[in-house]
Amino acid sequence: MSSAEFKSNFEAFVSNSVARTKGLADRAMILFTSLRVSLIVLSAMLPALTILAPPIWPAVAAIAVTILTGIDTQFRWGEEWRHYRSTQITLERLQREYEYRAAELAAGATAGDITTQNASFDRFRHDVEVLMQTETDRFFQFRVTEWKSKE
Repeated sequence: MSSAEFKSNFEAFVSNSVARTKGLADRAMILFTSLRVSLIVLSAMLPALTILAPPIWPAVAAIAVTILTGIDTQFRWGEEWRHYRSTQITLERLQREYEYRAAELAAGATAGDITTQNASFDRFRHDVEVLMQTETDRFFQFRVTEWKSKE
């Protein structure tokens, strides 16, 4: 694989990662919001159901609230949403910085301590790899450590 081909593939990887993390963040936000709205509505309905409905309905609503609370505690879609959104935003920022450096270098200027396109790409690749490792560590710490600590 040539250097130009690697650069092109890496830039495509970053663009795809931005799109993927945006999709994952949107999915987690929808799940989080739906779950929380359901909890709020069912919790607010409990007093009225206790007074107005047959005795089975308050029990069903209370069980549903309990189950939804357990799901919220276990899956923590709000934390997942923040994780994916922060990764997406950071990748977008790194992409913009790389594009800015490329434009400055193409115009004959320097971009901070970067003086060549290769140095700019090396910085971009390094920053993306560090971010991806950090986010991977955070994700597995969030998912695996939390599960282990509850055993």
